[in-house]
Amino acid sequence: MIYALIVAYTIWAIYSGYKVMSGRSEWLDKRAPLNMIVKAVVCTIVGYVIGVFYLILLIIRLVVH
Repeated sequence: MIYALIVAYTIWAIYSGYKVMSGRSEWLDKRAPLNMIVKAVVCTIVGYVIGVFYLILLIIRLVVH
């Protein structure tokens, strides 16, 4: 069960990071192998950071409510 949550969170994080990073850097948007690999890594990292902020926000909402 925990693995399914981790996989779902990772997929969501990559998607969120991709939405944020698309159109921000001309170099990352080029269709070259190195650029695509770097964009995938950056999108994953940015997505995890976004996810942590959403998790903190959710915890605060649950505690306050």
